[in-house]
This record gives sequence, structure tokens and C-alpha cells, in this order.
Amino acid sequence: MKLSQLLGNIPDGPDPEISAVTNDSRLAGPGALFFAMPGAKTSGENFIKQALEKGAAAVVSGACAPPALRAAFPCAAYATAPDLQRALSAAAAAFYGHPSQKLKIYGLTGTKGKTTTAYLLESILARAGAVPGVVGTIDYRVGGRVLAAAANTTPFAHTLQELLASMVSAGAHAAVMEVSSHALAAGRVEDVAFDVAAFTNLQSDHLDYHGSRENYFAAKARLFELLERSPKKEKAAVLNADDEKTPELIRLMAGRLKTFTFAVDAPADLRAEGLDLRAGYAAFTLAATGRRLPVRLNLLGRHNVYNALAAIASAFAGGVALETAVEGAAALLNVPGRLERVDLGQDFTVFVDYAHTAASLENVLSNLKLLPHGRLITVFGCGGDRDRTKRAPMGRAACALSDLAIVTSDNPRSEEPAAIIAEIEAGIKGAFGNYELVPDRKEAIDRAIGTARKGDIVLIAGKGHETYQILKDRTVHFSDAETAAEAIKGKR
Repeated sequence: MKLSQLLGNIPDGPDPEISAVTNDSRLAGPGALFFAMPGAKTSGENFIKQALEKGAAAVVSGACAPPALRAAFPCAAYATAPDLQRALSAAAAAFYGHPSQKLKIYGLTGTKGKTTTAYLLESILARAGAVPGVVGTIDYRVGGRVLAAAANTTPFAHTLQELLASMVSAGAHAAVMEVSSHALAAGRVEDVAFDVAAFTNLQSDHLDYHGSRENYFAAKARLFELLERSPKKEKAAVLNADDEKTPELIRLMAGRLKTFTFAVDAPADLRAEGLDLRAGYAAFTLAATGRRLPVRLNLLGRHNVYNALAAIASAFAGGVALETAVEGAAALLNVPGRLERVDLGQDFTVFVDYAHTAASLENVLSNLKLLPHGRLITVFGCGGDRDRTKRAPMGRAACALSDLAIVTSDNPRSEEPAAIIAEIEAGIKGAFGNYELVPDRKEAIDRAIGTARKGDIVLIAGKGHETYQILKDRTVHFSDAETAAEAIKGKR
């Protein structure tokens, strides 16, 4: 495509044919359109020369290119944009032929539950006969085939548009997207044509990025503004009526969107009644459209009842029959790293879970306490270079709901693990005595497995599906599930 087709009006100069859209100078081959994006540590403007040397045909930046650069590369086109993220989004959507307009797009936002809801919705859409694509925290896939491991829950706009185009080429009918608050705030999904947008819940998280809970909520609410302006004809919002922020979302939409609500406690369009959470599954009766349908999930806990309701309501809003939605939700066997069992035949139970906030840890532990068990042993830590306000509350949640809490390292990044652990301990020291500090994560898991007795439950929380640990100077392979399995074998 011509540069003018991607950017609209461009300054006087060449209008080259564009072969790729990128924000990575290392990938800027001949004919590429390079967006010099600002970064946390360095600016893309520092890499314009590198992109041009590799053959980039055009550059978009926040400021005019220096005369010396223009003189060195006179055949290149130069443009500026006041908002590079949104300019990148629009250019990428045009370059890939607006693929979201060729798919039914389900957008899921909220603090917790997006990944499990996406897996449930994927299972439902497959049961309904569709070929679903998924863009999420664990990976990007279509028709059950993994396209790539996830670098971000919601990737940069050009990667996202390329993924959606790949799904169209693969014969997909729909795409389920976990839409993060980072992506919404940064404008990565501005040019996605949504059909259904679902809100799972709002808890405190990512305050290091957003600055306040109000800003965090505003980022989530942006999804429904994008839904409203979507060119799709049949659009619907799906909202958790039990969440305190849902009335505010309803006020913001002001009746301009068709809305479906789901709940366990509050009145709602789709409601779970008669919850049974005491065995190795979650069961309930779905009351919706004047009917009552039994639902039995292969997933544990009250929080997964909400995830199933969100998925069923989203599918129903998108035109899937209620019975089919229930069948699809019931067919899902598990979700990687979400209360994932590590079972080698041992006489105690081990779960790996992604819970990494105080509220999510409290949810998981509260549900595990409903299961028959002896003691509940929890291993957890907090990530470095992330929201520090959740460290002490996570310690309190773990100690209050566990018989033994083992505080350890998570992904410390540039911080010292001991300093992170000290901030966690500040919330529990003097108030609780049922905890140990074991900074090495492998040793902490070994300790938990080693001390477990018949009938106990061990929860390893925080990293879930991740197969790496990010240290100050390197990233190493580390899997909680693998480490737990090795510890169980060693105990034998």
C-alpha cells in the first residue's frame, strides 16, 4: 500500500510503497514504515537512522526529523503525529485490511478472570461450530493452534492487527481478546471493531502504571466507548452486576448499548443459583431468559462461576444459543496456571495459580478452604518493579487464610528479592506467626511439598503458567508446576 493510504495526508515528498509496519528498527526491512515510539528507557527516535539504513521507506515520529538525517536519506518519507500509538493503530489496521471487521470480536476486560473467561468462551464458540481465535495472556492461537507465545496480554497495535489478519486467513469466524488496561490506555485497540465487550470485575492492580484506581477504571471503561463507536451492527455490553463499578459503567453508556448482566448475588439477566463448590468441580443452576439450566464446570471455586457466567453471557450476547453456551463451558477441562493441579498420585493436593494480587489470592484461598483438607499451605511472592501497594495486603491475605504461608521471590526484576520480602513481611509481622521467609523460590516450593501431609492442600501462587523467572541481570527458565512435580518425586 502507498504511504498516503496509511497516514492520510502526508507532507510534500515521496509517497512510497509500504511493505511492513513496525516500531522495531531491527525489523525495519526494505519498504517498511517505521514508527519511532517513545519508550520507558529510550526513545525510538534514537533508532530512526538504523531503520533507514535497513531500508525503511518512511518514518513517523513525534518531532520533525533533523535536516542532517533527511539529507543522508533523501528518498525516505518523513511524517509526524501528535499521538504515535493511535497513528500506529490506524496505519496497521489499514495495512492489514481492517481484519476485525471480518471477525466477530469479543473483548474481555477487568482485573481478574480474563484468561479463564477467554478459554471458556473459546470452548463455547468451538461447540457452536465456529473457528475461534484468541489473543490472551498465555498465547495467541486460532482453532486450537498456537500462533505465538504471548509477549503482552494485548500486543502492540501492529502485532494485534497482524494476528487478526492471520486468524482471518486461517478461516476463523470470531476472535476472543483479553483487553488489558495498559492496551486501552495506550491506544492499542483503537481500531478494533468490537461486537461484544465484557467487564469481569475491578480490583486494585497496576496502580504503578495508572497512578490511581480512578485512572485504572477509566482505562477499563474505554473498551465500552470503543464498542459504542464500532461499525458493527449488533453490539452488546456484558457486565458483572455484582461488581460495585457496574452501575457507573451503565451510567457512562447511558442506554446507548444493548446490555446483558450476570451475577451470583444481585438480580441479573443471567444468574447463578444453588452454587455447589465443595467437591472437585463447581456446579450451579443458570437462571436466564425465564429458564433454568444445570451447569457443571471442571473448574473449581466461586470465582470460576463468575468466569463461566461472563463467558456464557458474552456468547449469548453474540448470538450463541444458551444451551450450546452451557455445553461449551462444561466441556473445558482446565486452564494453564489457573488452579492447575500437579498430580503425581501423592496423598496431598498441589495447585499452581496465577493469583498475584491480595484480592485474587484471597479469592483462591477462600475457595480452597471449602474443599475437604487438612492444612492449607501457601507459597507466594510479589513481582519487582510493579505495584508496591499490594505487597503487605498479599501477606495479610495469605497468613489469614493459610495454616502456613511461605513468603518467597516471584519475578524480582531490578529489585532485591530481600527488599520485596521485607515489604510483604511489614504487613504481617507481629500480627501473624504462621509464616516463613524462604527467598529462593525453588527452596520455598520444596519446603511446602516437603512439609505437606496426607490430606493437605499446597497452593503455589503468583506465576501460574509462566515458565521463566525475571532476575536483575537475566531471565531463567522456571516453572512452578515443573518444580512442584520434581519436589513430589523427591519426596517419594
